Amino acid sequence: LAVMSATAESPGAILFQDDFSQPANGWMATKTDYAEFSYVEGEYRILLSKPNFNTYSYLPNKTFENFSVEADVRLAAGPSNGVFGILCRGDADEKTLRNGYVFAIRGDGFYAIMKRTSPTFWDAIAYGKESKAIKPGNVVNHIRADCVGGTLTFSVNGEKLLEKADADFKKGGVGLIVTSQPKSEPLDVRFDNLVVRAVTP
Repeated sequence: LAVMSATAESPGAILFQDDFSQPANGWMATKTDYAEFSYVEGEYRILLSKPNFNTYSYLPNKTFENFSVEADVRLAAGPSNGVFGILCRGDADEKTLRNGYVFAIRGDGFYAIMKRTSPTFWDAIAYGKESKAIKPGNVVNHIRADCVGGTLTFSVNGEKLLEKADADFKKGGVGLIVTSQPKSEPLDVRFDNLVVRAVTP
């Protein structure tokens, strides 16, 4: 029986992974007037203190085309309507997120695929609410975004929640997103075990 070795082009090949045990891959680690980005006890932490605000950490110098990106994420502290998730096919730097797709959940069971069409505008192109697949409270949810060809697929804890056709952004980077609601208390969100895999269209 011949055994084929995995290449970057074969389905499921790991293109990038990070368990956030050490700050070696270039994720932002800094404190600003609105948030703190840091490595804490084997997780990556985004502490967003500003209400009605969106922030993100972007993986620099890596671009992917057809892939899945998945991560463990938990709301360590903050209101259940805080939004957090992962960015797919993004075009960004540390200061500006110009475009991309965001796959996000809230602790109260809301979930969405959002499209960034300018540095200031988000469009929820697919969404739902009260999914039992999303675990409430300070527990880990495993989220996965598939950006393959013109199809976007969002899964949480192994259950597919959304699928949407959109081919505007063909390739780009990955990132981690946190968004607060108006009058929100601070949001402390932790990310772990991020894996990017090649997927053949």
